[in-house]
Amino acid sequence: MGNLVKEFYNIQNPALSAYLLSRFSLGYMEENQDMAPMPLLFIVLPMMYKKEIVDFIASTQKKSGLRFFADKFTEKKNSNKDLILQIQNTSQRYKVMTLEAIGIGMSGKLFEIQKDAYVLPLEDNISSFKTKSKELEKMGKVAEKLGIWCSRLTLMEISQILKVRF
Repeated sequence: MGNLVKEFYNIQNPALSAYLLSRFSLGYMEENQDMAPMPLLFIVLPMMYKKEIVDFIASTQKKSGLRFFADKFTEKKNSNKDLILQIQNTSQRYKVMTLEAIGIGMSGKLFEIQKDAYVLPLEDNISSFKTKSKELEKMGKVAEKLGIWCSRLTLMEISQILKVRF
């Protein structure tokens, strides 16, 4: 394995991805006491593995929501609207990684996939996951915030805001 490939795998690996999916589903569940629909998991990693998107989510207040976050990309000073447009293509490329992360998340008992394709976070296992890395903790909090925002909207609204197809 080449150094660049090894470095990529160390950062974007299925275990970290499973943790991010679990934090997303936890945020979704805590906000409206309902489970996240499984198709939403496929937008999490493309957003969490893009530093600019993570920084924008981190700098947006939790109460602002997904629409306000997406609107930030159209402001002249940011002019990063293409980041939103990239989520769909990136989610296609990350499909296998997301599926691997779902497998690890389920075997690691971070979450369960219910028969009706909803994600049930197992809070005790997620909260016992401790990290000393500030960057990983930031990504976890951002994934949780994204889950909160998505829980306030329908799949159709999320699809329109983020320009993705489920």
